Amino acid sequence: MNHAVTIIGIAVAIILVGIAIFYNTGARKRPMQNSDRHREQLKLQYDTLKVRPTAIVDDEHFERLKKALDFEYLDKINDAFRNEHYDWSQKKINMHFRGLFRFFLMASIFRSKELFDKDIHRLWEVMRQFEEEYKTFCLQFFEGEITEDASERGERHAEERERFEVKYLLLFQLGEQTPTIWGEFFQYGDGKTFIDYIQHHDIDEVKREYMAESITPDAERTFENLYRHIKWGMETDADKLREQHPGPEGSQEDREMDVSILYFLSLRGETTEDEENELSQYTGRGSGFYATNESYGQMQKI
Repeated sequence: MNHAVTIIGIAVAIILVGIAIFYNTGARKRPMQNSDRHREQLKLQYDTLKVRPTAIVDDEHFERLKKALDFEYLDKINDAFRNEHYDWSQKKINMHFRGLFRFFLMASIFRSKELFDKDIHRLWEVMRQFEEEYKTFCLQFFEGEITEDASERGERHAEERERFEVKYLLLFQLGEQTPTIWGEFFQYGDGKTFIDYIQHHDIDEVKREYMAESITPDAERTFENLYRHIKWGMETDADKLREQHPGPEGSQEDREMDVSILYFLSLRGETTEDEENELSQYTGRGSGFYATNESYGQMQKI
């Protein structure tokens, strides 16, 4: 009798271990992967890949990025990434694509090239697996090959994360989904020190401090536009600023907006309660999304 109980106990234990392995490996829930289906979904949701820069991004600068992002190349990256993240929707992956493209724009302008999201970093790693296509992209957009300086990973000064948010906010439209990727903005500061430096120094000093050392002419124009935009935003009458505040773009589920006017007014302490609420809606302030100052990778041009 005891022998039979022991055998049954062992059998039950084996079954339970098998079930645990089955669930933990994702075997039960993992769907069949299909490259054609991935390609079709990418086409159907291609609209949500729009980078939506603000008006201060030079047109030629942005057009070069668009031309460099070949659909066939994106299709390869998308298929490889979806095979890893089989439980992600195409819309979620496109949000991360958009974040990566925006990072490329920032990296082409600024000396510091910090990446603050591990999933976007992984997407960049997948992109680099296709060596020939990646090299072609880099030459078309950066006019040089961009690799990763892995020695620069790790915890960063909070000021770097703070500057990242300000640059991102000024160069791109933000949406309600923005904090789900980058985390809540302004957890490490509101960027006033960075803005003050630009406001009170001439353009050449600011370039020496923050602009990329190797930069294309159109990217340099974007940097100069940013410099002038900050000067204007911090010195112009509040009512005149409000006249320039744009409305949102995109569908309801993919709505984004240039919030730089609201940001300037907030720094100056001149926002209304409604304006503060609107700014919080797009920056995630108070949303509870954690914003890390850990760098998951930094670009270097070789």
